[in-house]
Amino acid sequence: MEQQNNNTNNEIDIKKLVRVVLEHWWWFAAGVVCFVVLGMAYYLRKAPNWTTDAAIMIRQKDGGLGDQLGALSMLGLGGNTTVEDEVVVLSSRGLLYQAVDALDLWEATYVKDGFRWQGEFGQHAVKVDYLELTEDAQMRPFIIKIKPTKSGYKIKTKMGFFNRSTRRVKTLDEPIETGIGTIRIHANRVLSSDTTYRVVHSRPELVVAGYRKQLKIAQNKKESNIIKLSMQSPMPQRDKALITQVIEQYNLNAIVDKNMMASNTAAFIDERLAVITKELSEAEEAVSSYKESNNIADLETQAQLFIQASSAEQKALVELETQLTLVDYVDDFLRDDTKRSSLIPANIGIQDASLASSISEYNTILLQRMRIMRTATEKNPVIDQIDSQLNSMRQNIIATIGSVRESLQIQKRSLQAQDNKYNRQIKEAPEKQLEYERAIRNQLIREKLYIFLYEKREENALVLASSAMPAKIIDTPQRDVESKTPKLTKLLIICIFLGLMFPAGLLYVYMLFNDRIDDPKDYERRVKAPLLGKIAENSRHEHIAIRESESTVSAELFRLLRTNLRYMIPSSIKSPVVLVTSCVNGEGKSYVSSNLALSLAILGKKVVLVGLDIRKPMLAEYFKLPDKGQLSNYLADDDVQLEDIIIPSGENGNLDIIPCGMVPPNPAELLQTQRLDDLFEELRKRYDYVIVDTAPVALVSDTYLLGRIADITIFVSRFKYTPTEMIEYINQVVEDGRMKRIACVLNGLKGSRGGYGYGYGYGYGYGYGNDNKKKK
Repeated sequence: MEQQNNNTNNEIDIKKLVRVVLEHWWWFAAGVVCFVVLGMAYYLRKAPNWTTDAAIMIRQKDGGLGDQLGALSMLGLGGNTTVEDEVVVLSSRGLLYQAVDALDLWEATYVKDGFRWQGEFGQHAVKVDYLELTEDAQMRPFIIKIKPTKSGYKIKTKMGFFNRSTRRVKTLDEPIETGIGTIRIHANRVLSSDTTYRVVHSRPELVVAGYRKQLKIAQNKKESNIIKLSMQSPMPQRDKALITQVIEQYNLNAIVDKNMMASNTAAFIDERLAVITKELSEAEEAVSSYKESNNIADLETQAQLFIQASSAEQKALVELETQLTLVDYVDDFLRDDTKRSSLIPANIGIQDASLASSISEYNTILLQRMRIMRTATEKNPVIDQIDSQLNSMRQNIIATIGSVRESLQIQKRSLQAQDNKYNRQIKEAPEKQLEYERAIRNQLIREKLYIFLYEKREENALVLASSAMPAKIIDTPQRDVESKTPKLTKLLIICIFLGLMFPAGLLYVYMLFNDRIDDPKDYERRVKAPLLGKIAENSRHEHIAIRESESTVSAELFRLLRTNLRYMIPSSIKSPVVLVTSCVNGEGKSYVSSNLALSLAILGKKVVLVGLDIRKPMLAEYFKLPDKGQLSNYLADDDVQLEDIIIPSGENGNLDIIPCGMVPPNPAELLQTQRLDDLFEELRKRYDYVIVDTAPVALVSDTYLLGRIADITIFVSRFKYTPTEMIEYINQVVEDGRMKRIACVLNGLKGSRGGYGYGYGYGYGYGYGNDNKKKK
């Protein structure tokens, strides 16, 4: 059962929502019209945006000569560079600065085309020379507008909101004094008088930041070598050129870095080859001299000596000597202050992984410093930070070289001990042969080092000769023909949606904060007392809504109310006393009580309307009664007789009125006197119905004091006026049983919301006003 009630409540809420929407249909119509108009204005003024995109593939740096770019890893540029790192490089400010500078995109020029500003790329209509800018103009962006006129040109400048200036000149070749400084304008073609030209100038860092925000660079997907670049703007040709230039600058910078490293390594290898060549010549001459001086000419003996010299221990000693020599070379290079800004040679065969990694990392940081120095000075705080980092890394490398040298010397001593043991095993060999063997070994060390450096020089020459670009273009920059925005159809759909949602949001806020009774069915469902009727507004704006022989909507609704009231009164009650009250002021209780009394009088019943709203009496004013017959005097003075306070209504001969009169100082005490009880006992004898207009129950307690004399109580609520919380108040009164036979009337409905559902526009929601005037 409870679930059924919940379903019913939900259904009622949906119906209420639909009703509210239909009542405010013009909100939605106006919203749609307004947003469609705004959308069309936006569409006509906004130049269409196009997406320009490209795709490149970053070649893998595998270190092999098959891929010439991979040779960079052997030069200490780091073979572990990821595609994510290249995304950062491609989106760097320095790279974009080079691309913008190469295309000369520091200023943007626009031409007025109808309602839109169309950007120009390539050959601009005008070019501005800034002869002398103000200090403020050098720091802030500004706009220059050029409008050809019959007598010359009108030049407008705008910087911020307040700095604006207008100048009229006959020609553009002369210097022009403006609010931003002195400028000269050159026309690159004949300027049309039907349009306006605009130049937007900003500081270089702001221009780069703007393009950097537009340029989107991202890896195609994880673990992929493909990088996508895209831009969206009204100028696809400019975007295509800029993306192309970014890729070219990226490749150019990589090749420059590679050649710089290779050239530095080549110089180092040539220097060491010269030294090794001299030492090898000296070793060969020593061997030859030894052979001649000791008469060693037997080839078999010499071959045997060579085989013995080529043992495993001797080969290992040769390798160690080579490594020690290379370490000493690098140590000397690092300690040479004249080479502090040069890259450390890395492609010389050092086998220690830690040392090679440190050298690679040092070279990478040094290359970064070189890139920054292209657009910065030594005073740049970033350069100071990098220099500090390089000094620290240089000291660490020197310390690592010391550790590597010590480790190599330990290995060398161990191998020498093994070699000495081998020599003792062949102690029967002549002493001359042993000396000859040592000479041969020294020659072999120098020869192997010479061959090793010669091979590295050839490999380095291949790197210098290679021309492979690190970024291979997969898709050249092109405009996406389906990327035009905004699309008119989509824009209109969005505008219509916003046009519906905006008033819906306003309506929701209105309903959220609206605490008035605005749904008759909801009121009827929530109130726990019987609903006698619904009264429509009186279109005549009169207090009297019903007269004999009238068939207005309001009159018929009061007749329906009269019928329902008679059915509600038990047949055992003769001459019932009906209290008409409300919860707050302005709900129309006096209006309802007056017309209810009139409807009963028209039926031929003797009716008296008693004004017991002592604190705020209004019946005398509504019925335009003479200044006599005051109920308050009757209750306070025993000499006043009943006939003295009863006044004919003037509307119907069966209706009499007892107005309240002046407001007494003690209304609550008067309502509790025995004289009041005697009054109503007498009225029951004289009249068929006694209708009592009382005070609002939620404001004062007067009405509760009259509960002893009433047979039925009618609570009047007013549509879109009475707070919804008053429904709970009425329900509480019903539950507490503080009044007899409580019923309700909903007053002030509009049009078809009245009891009959007629579609007439009649209605007059007479209320209980705070200013003692009629409520319309």
